[in-house]
Amino acid sequence: MSTVPLKNPQPNIQRFLDAILGRKVPEKVPMVEYLIDNVVMRPILEETLGRTWVQPSDKDEYMGGQMELSKEGRASTQAFLDNVIAFWYHMGYDFVRVEVSLPLPAVSLVTHDTARGHEDLNRAWQGMTQATINTWEDFEKYPWPEINDNCFFIHEHICGQLPDGLGFITCHAGGVYEHVSRLLGYEGLCLMLHDNPELLKTVTDKLGELIEEYNRRLLQLDGVAVIFQGEDLGFNTQTLIPPDDIRQYFLPWHKKYAQMCHDAGRPYFLHSCGEVTSVMEDLIEDVKIDAKHSFQDNIMPVAQWKQRYGDRIGILGGVDVDKLTSYEPAQVRTYVREIIEQCAPGGRFAIGSGNSIPSYIPPENYLAMVEEALL
Repeated sequence: MSTVPLKNPQPNIQRFLDAILGRKVPEKVPMVEYLIDNVVMRPILEETLGRTWVQPSDKDEYMGGQMELSKEGRASTQAFLDNVIAFWYHMGYDFVRVEVSLPLPAVSLVTHDTARGHEDLNRAWQGMTQATINTWEDFEKYPWPEINDNCFFIHEHICGQLPDGLGFITCHAGGVYEHVSRLLGYEGLCLMLHDNPELLKTVTDKLGELIEEYNRRLLQLDGVAVIFQGEDLGFNTQTLIPPDDIRQYFLPWHKKYAQMCHDAGRPYFLHSCGEVTSVMEDLIEDVKIDAKHSFQDNIMPVAQWKQRYGDRIGILGGVDVDKLTSYEPAQVRTYVREIIEQCAPGGRFAIGSGNSIPSYIPPENYLAMVEEALL
């Protein structure tokens, strides 16, 4: 019989933070997740919690937070967010996680979702060559957003609706490198490292300053417990650009963000996909991240990450997304239990997916992972 969603959850964000920061070794490993797709959330909310799914009507305004929402848009967005809060709460997490980006238009490629039964939805990704900024003129003409109170409507609503014990973990959706590579295109970024480093630095610093101010505003909200910044720096075999360039252009901004968090008494977590061990010492000793997320078994199983780095930072997640997608639920349970047994000793670990819960993960597999974690 399913144990989730929980009827009477007892979230404790302080207990979660104590475990990840190494203050206490918890009796039970806490859970963590970076993002959970609406496609996975919706049936659980409707079928087991009896809630009515509401999709924000003003989608662009919801995502960008840049314009004043219409009355209908405000109501539908609030109802949507209330469902999101209920989901994280009843699934047994100690926090709710939502992230929103400033409107930073770039070229994206779009196709139908490949998740079975959801082909009417879209998936978008960044191509290799498409770019929005190629020249100084492009930079000057780009519609750089302004940070205003409308940007934080979503965050303020969540903070005002948190049940007792539940924290809010958020960030600016997408880090400096991610947005630079979107605006310049990946190939354009690589070429600009050699051909026009001054323009590259100017774009990087403009984005870095925007995200710095955005995160500064987030830290002023009482309910925000952690800035958990996404910044994918690697792929299967190495970093996406040379480590020295990451150190020169991008890590200084993360160092600023981490210092901001620490000055405000909050931790700074980093989600970064791919093989990034070449900059891990920089992230730990210079940037001073408090925890690292995103692991995949074909690079290095999470147990090895825990053994190598778990005495200095928190290790978050680690359930390989490929296995979480392809295994049968019973296999998922066995696999999750093995990870917990390997990584729980000494604390500084939370169980969850190695990356996120996208639409193509079967809900029954996600539930199997959560149920095993709650035992």
